Amino acid sequence: MGLRRYTQIAMLIFCCFFIKIQSYATEMHPILIISSYNPDTRNTTQNISEFMEEYKQLGGTSPVIIENLNFKSLLESPQWKDRMNKLLNKYQGDQKPQIIIILGQEGWSAYISQDSLITKDIPVLCGMVSRNAILLPDSSVNLSEWDPQSIDIQDYINKGINVSGFVYNYDVQKNIKLIQKLYPETQHIALVTDNSYGGLALQSFVKKEMKSFPELDLIPLDGRKNNLYTIIEQIKCLPEKTVILLGTWRVDVNDGYYVGNATYTMMSASPNLPAFTITSIGLGHWAIGGYIPQYRGIGKDLAKQAVAILKKEINQKGIHAEVIPNYYTFDVLKLKSLNINRSLLPKSSILINEDENILVKYKYEILLLVISILFIFLITILYFFLRTKRLKDKLLDLQKDNIIILNNMQVSIRFINPDYTIKWENQVQYSCQPQYGPDNCFLRKNGKSPFCDDCCVVRAMTTKVPVETIKECKPGKYIHTLANPVMDEENNIIGVVLKKEDVTKQKEAENELRLAKEKAEQSDRLKSAFLANMSHEIRTPLNAIVGFSGLLMNAENPEEKEEYLNIINGNNDLLLQLINDILDLAKIEAGTLEFVDSEVDVNLLFSDIEQTSRLKASEDVQVSFVEKIPHATIITDRNRLSQVITNFINNAIKFTSEGSIQFGYHRQDHTIYFYVTDTGCGIAENEVNSVFNRFVKLNSFAQGTGLGLSICQMIIKKLGGDIGAKSQLGKGSTFWFTLPESSLKIDKQEIPVSKTNAAPITKPSQKMTLLIAEDNESNFTLFNVMLKEYNILHAWNGQEAIELYHKHHPDMILMDLKMPVMNGYEATAEIRKEDSHIPIIAVTAFAFAEDEERVKKSGFNAYLAKPVKPVELKRIINTTFGNIN
Repeated sequence: MGLRRYTQIAMLIFCCFFIKIQSYATEMHPILIISSYNPDTRNTTQNISEFMEEYKQLGGTSPVIIENLNFKSLLESPQWKDRMNKLLNKYQGDQKPQIIIILGQEGWSAYISQDSLITKDIPVLCGMVSRNAILLPDSSVNLSEWDPQSIDIQDYINKGINVSGFVYNYDVQKNIKLIQKLYPETQHIALVTDNSYGGLALQSFVKKEMKSFPELDLIPLDGRKNNLYTIIEQIKCLPEKTVILLGTWRVDVNDGYYVGNATYTMMSASPNLPAFTITSIGLGHWAIGGYIPQYRGIGKDLAKQAVAILKKEINQKGIHAEVIPNYYTFDVLKLKSLNINRSLLPKSSILINEDENILVKYKYEILLLVISILFIFLITILYFFLRTKRLKDKLLDLQKDNIIILNNMQVSIRFINPDYTIKWENQVQYSCQPQYGPDNCFLRKNGKSPFCDDCCVVRAMTTKVPVETIKECKPGKYIHTLANPVMDEENNIIGVVLKKEDVTKQKEAENELRLAKEKAEQSDRLKSAFLANMSHEIRTPLNAIVGFSGLLMNAENPEEKEEYLNIINGNNDLLLQLINDILDLAKIEAGTLEFVDSEVDVNLLFSDIEQTSRLKASEDVQVSFVEKIPHATIITDRNRLSQVITNFINNAIKFTSEGSIQFGYHRQDHTIYFYVTDTGCGIAENEVNSVFNRFVKLNSFAQGTGLGLSICQMIIKKLGGDIGAKSQLGKGSTFWFTLPESSLKIDKQEIPVSKTNAAPITKPSQKMTLLIAEDNESNFTLFNVMLKEYNILHAWNGQEAIELYHKHHPDMILMDLKMPVMNGYEATAEIRKEDSHIPIIAVTAFAFAEDEERVKKSGFNAYLAKPVKPVELKRIINTTFGNIN
């Protein structure tokens, strides 16, 4: 109610302000509302708000002006008449109102108290007023003793005042008769009225009406002379057979305002004293009841009458005030407490505080309980709804995750019903070729029988056992199919889970594994053949070496000894070449064969090979280096290049008894093309491509292991080139290989080419002293025999070599690399700290390219691989010593 009241006040103030401004702006004749009280008064505010709302809805267009007289104290009543006059004079001429609406008895009394009405021809609507009123006194009257006469509004209507609206008719006679009926012995009526215009007007009216009941004595309890406490004392002193008639009580003699609790206080003075009400005051706690107006809001009804008058739906003669009806109203609790029989009450009486059944009595509590239950129920439903939704969302998320997983498994999964319809499937599908046509498959839409004879699903449906197959659905594409039947508790089939998976990679891996197995078995056979062949190839020269070594011991003829030694040396070379080939092959197979690139003067290298090869060839064969690129340098592995070209030339020498062997190189198709051409026996056309395979010997009586060309092929492939052969049987052969042209460098500066003849073995003017560091006694003995023309010092390890060097200062050192106590690298490093000029030659069984490269970087002047040949040893010594000098 408080919020509604403040809303109505705000709306009222706004409407009044707006309409008042509008009236001044448009100069239209307004509707003038005259309020007796401050608009904040609850009833006044409510009625004005209802009037404004209804007036607007009914289409009212005239401006509305609200004037507040603010009539409060009865002491000011002599001034009210003058205030009203001034107000009425204010609204004349262009501001003359079309209708005047008066709210409250004070304003009404001021209006009818005017000596002459300048607004007599203006319709007047009244509200919140009583039909009975009193005229206002002048200032000479003593208000506390003033006893005015009650007048009836109808008398003024008869005088020509256009009065309409709604009035209360306080029926004193019916209330007195009611008292007499319920309390027939009543002799005194004590009337309670306050110090207000309404209270005084009601007192005058009751006095007037009491003249019809001479048998009753009226005792005024007048608020003009008493306050609350003196009234209580008077109530206590009331004579017997007195009934209290409640009128009004808001203001006492001191102008003190009271709210509802004043009548409670009065009741406490004599709780058992019967009390009736003529205005509804005290009803519900003190008054038994009474014949009282049915109070209600009259704002909307006033708006309807105003609009009807403005629209001339009512003429001035048809205007009349409407009396608000009265009803008998009783408090059931007071009736019970005072033992008053309900049968004595008038018919159609309104009863309040009546005992109600439990539903009615506790309707608000029950309503609150129902609302609470409904609220709890809704909260519960909401909780379960949210919980269910959360679980559903979680389940959907899990389902989405499962679908994502199933769709990304690269496996086709389907659930097949017993009628061969698809209940569920993921997005991965593998097609197949049905046996009886494209439509004869249940996996196809509208597929029809018969299905494939070996269909896994049909067999699983029929046998109720899992069926698994692997088929090549397309060339090179293998599909693994698994049909797993799903049974219920009664062993009835409810469907088949069909899984298809592409196992092509697994099948390829299986085939590769099978091929690898076959290859391993072949390798095992080749290994056995290799071992058998190696056994033969090693034993053959070894047999000659052992045999002729034994014959050499008993031979006496020098020519015979020389022949035996040549045979032994030839087989030594053959055995050494075989061991080197085996070691190279092993390193190539293991992937550990290292290549050390350097700038290779190809022309110088080939010239050296030319000279060396001429010594190996027979007198009837001419070996020639015939074609070259001037000033050419190639970035490659010198030893491997030399190994390949030397192998080609050695094979040519082996199979050429007369004629020529020519070799060289040139540019060809963005490569460097190397070749060796002979006029030997040649190779059959169908056997040319097989010569690069391992252990292939087209002439089983020729010396060799059958590994050389295979090793050459692997070396050239590692160097980024190609290799091949061209041959005609009986006419000769050409073996060739290529290297990338990017490895070629052309040096414009002329490089002097030295003769590749072996360095001349010159005898020094005096014997040189050689320090030989060798831990093997047999090897040292061999060196000692080979180098008889030198003074020899022997060190058994690197540490001893350093000591002998300090002691004797030899001319040259032959240093074995692998020795106890201190190896050759460490000993050389120590010697080089003191002497950087003494020639040191590395003599070692380490014969690979990387070993030679390490030797060159470790302070050695030259490198010689075991086994050592006397001629090669002396050539290295002479060359190294000559370079130093």
